[in-house]
Amino acid sequence: MTPQSDEAAAAVFDETPLKGPLRVREARQRIAALEQVVRDGEAEGTQLCEAFQAQFPKAPAKIVRYNDRSLTFYRWRQSSARRWGSNKTTAVNLTGDAGQRLLARVPATARQHWLNYERRRVYLNMCLSIAAYELYRLQDWLDALDAIKAIERDGLVAGAPDNNNDYG
Repeated sequence: MTPQSDEAAAAVFDETPLKGPLRVREARQRIAALEQVVRDGEAEGTQLCEAFQAQFPKAPAKIVRYNDRSLTFYRWRQSSARRWGSNKTTAVNLTGDAGQRLLARVPATARQHWLNYERRRVYLNMCLSIAAYELYRLQDWLDALDAIKAIERDGLVAGAPDNNNDYG
């Protein structure tokens, strides 16, 4: 079987409602744009963390970048300093019960500043998570197209079952 271009193979689906909004070239361009969004968001997140730390160096919590694979990039982490009565660091959401207890320990004059940081953190996480998820899905789609082309070009991998079915 001769491999087709992705554009030619997609023509099969150019029937409403199956016509897709993207082609490979546009997907690659979108991936490049999304990678830039993520880089810019990471830089903004670093600035957010540093600005909070500079304004509140001895706070009972701080904004940190989590390096796990979730789509929540920036979180609040409680201090493990003894002066705050905690012996471990834990993530906390300022709008949740634990976060509100934490805010109650912050001087009233600083609470609005903390909430402004929270507003920026939540917005940044939303932007980054949307971009990261779209990036993941587009890359997954392109990888699947590459796998299809490899099967068309090279055949099935050794050991793949062949039921000798007479489908199409």
